[in-house]
Amino acid sequence: MLGAASLTGCQDKARQDVFTTPNATCAAMMPTVSGTRTYAPRQADSQNEKLPPNSVVAYPDPETPAYCDRPLSDTLPTSLELADYTRALSVTDLLPLLQRKGPYTVFAIPNSALEHYAAQQAGGDVFAQPKRPTLHHLLAYSIVPGHWAPEQIKAAIQAAPNHVLALPTLADLPLYAQLDPASGQIIVGNGESTPARLWVNGIPQSNGVLYFVQSLILPPTHIMAPTTPTIAAAPIASVPAVTR
Repeated sequence: MLGAASLTGCQDKARQDVFTTPNATCAAMMPTVSGTRTYAPRQADSQNEKLPPNSVVAYPDPETPAYCDRPLSDTLPTSLELADYTRALSVTDLLPLLQRKGPYTVFAIPNSALEHYAAQQAGGDVFAQPKRPTLHHLLAYSIVPGHWAPEQIKAAIQAAPNHVLALPTLADLPLYAQLDPASGQIIVGNGESTPARLWVNGIPQSNGVLYFVQSLILPPTHIMAPTTPTIAAAPIASVPAVTR
């Protein structure tokens, strides 16, 4: 990718005040593939009929709604599909940041992608203390200051040089967004490897926007120099919620 628009965002360091957050009726259902994948029904046992299923999770497809009037810090722990991501945010002390007014746009990493990444690391335990700086850097790259709804990202891509948008992240490295030529859908990447498609395309939150990516995006090792830099402020105004 050659050209990109560089953007900056604003965030508030204070914790979001729930009493001043407007209520909403908007909600979206989050995916539960991990539940289906890990659920195992209890084997028939006439002497233990009342025992729960012998499974890591109690239900194969639990309802996991995301409410638009809740902060990211409330929604992430309720997602079965983001259990590993939420734990990683907790051990790296990034989750408390998502309690704040922000706003923040999060490109959350699902369990399967993080588990695949962990399996490729020496020892396999990416939560171990010696590996936490690397984990922190990886997760910081998934968080963008500012309120970036799908329509705002698409509009900025169209206006950006070469139609590539550089979103500033908490890792101080740009996350690049563009439109897939075949589908017209947003894809995001580091500018070096194959971009990731979005699994969940922008759930409004009271302090930002939540996306799920389909695959892990590693921070780039080199930063591309845009041919025609354009500096613009990240949009922070809330977009009217749509019931889904």
